[in-house]
Amino acid sequence: MTEETSTDELFHRFIKQVNEHIETRWAYFTLTSTEKMSDVAANVVGAFTVFVFAVLVLFFFSMGFAWWLGDYLGNHAGGFALAGLLFIPISILVYRWIRPFVRSKIIQTYLQHEDAAKTPEHE
Repeated sequence: MTEETSTDELFHRFIKQVNEHIETRWAYFTLTSTEKMSDVAANVVGAFTVFVFAVLVLFFFSMGFAWWLGDYLGNHAGGFALAGLLFIPISILVYRWIRPFVRSKIIQTYLQHEDAAKTPEHE
């Protein structure tokens, strides 16, 4: 009878430890996923802010350049048309450059997070 009681007690203690372990792992998972999501959100907001200001700066520089070119040519419409034509090859070059750049940055960030997760201090 004592053997059954000790076996039942061991079994219940084992079940309790398994539940505690599962709860601890779940808490760890939620913390790490929250950390990663907040990191992604912060990066997206930061990149979006930089993008908006870069577009504004580019807009005002292009307007100023087109206006100056129009004054130089003596025809404002021609200045805006030439400025627009100038941006076509620039936009093609930027498009061909930005995709591999962003892709390599994403892969590099992912690999850095993988290396950080494998260090002994995170285990």
